[in-house]
Amino acid sequence: MSNIMENQEFAILVVDDAPENVMLLSLILKDLGSVSSALSGREAIDKALENPPDLILLDIQMPELDGYDVIKALKNDPRTENVPVIFVTGLSDDGDEEKGLKLGAIDYITKPYKPTVVTARVRNHLRLREYAVRLEHMNVELERLATTDALTSAFNRRYFMSKLEDEVERVRRYKHPSSLLMIDVDHFKRINDTYGHDVGDIVLVHLVKLLEDQVRQLDTVARIGGEEFAILLPETSKKEAVVSAERLLGIVRAASIEAAGDNLQFTISIGCTEFGAECPKVEGILKTADLALYDAKKSGRDRVVVGDASELV
Repeated sequence: MSNIMENQEFAILVVDDAPENVMLLSLILKDLGSVSSALSGREAIDKALENPPDLILLDIQMPELDGYDVIKALKNDPRTENVPVIFVTGLSDDGDEEKGLKLGAIDYITKPYKPTVVTARVRNHLRLREYAVRLEHMNVELERLATTDALTSAFNRRYFMSKLEDEVERVRRYKHPSSLLMIDVDHFKRINDTYGHDVGDIVLVHLVKLLEDQVRQLDTVARIGGEEFAILLPETSKKEAVVSAERLLGIVRAASIEAAGDNLQFTISIGCTEFGAECPKVEGILKTADLALYDAKKSGRDRVVVGDASELV
């Protein structure tokens, strides 16, 4: 097992109203990380919220806000709720230790300090902290991999379907219409046949960038499959969706990528539908947008066609 102290400098916050105790703990812990201090409960809360440390050593007996008050405040704030806290105190009653542990402390060190014990316990908890942070990062990465398309980094079909289901429920509850755009790259097979699949992939990646640069933060861009994409537009009427779709057509039409010495330009076709409080199921909304997309391609491509999902109700 690698020594975590060699890989990372941890931030340790020491909280005690007695400066001599702060100085002693800082000396004991100086080789384990970057040690900062607070001489009151209020200062400790402010510092922890501003820059959450990796570990807090917290004295219990302090004026105004004691250690119990401080840990309650820290555990009630999402910025610091997962920061481990070790109580450091001269209290020796088992009830005090039990109270601290119930409030969320991970350990209890009593005064007078034994430097070797303090060092060992802090090192162990920093190691556990590193593992917890690493696991959190892994979970975030796994979530990203599970919800995004590997090639374009757009959301994938599975994620999009979940978002669409949620949006349908929201629309039915609040009776505010939303819209769906289905997008297909025109003559994509010709691009692959002429320039190769590597260039085709570049076209798809570039298209996603163009789309994501134009949509709002609450919109969802997803790759549904192959060269087909979808954009979910919450709180957007059919009229507003068509304006957005026309703008996307123009942005894509004006863009180009370099391919085999050529300036490769391409276009897209868009099927659009609005869904409201009386909208059909998700499958019906998708079918309506797909049929509109088919009509857009059949009638000349590089255009938007609107379908009426209410006809399927």
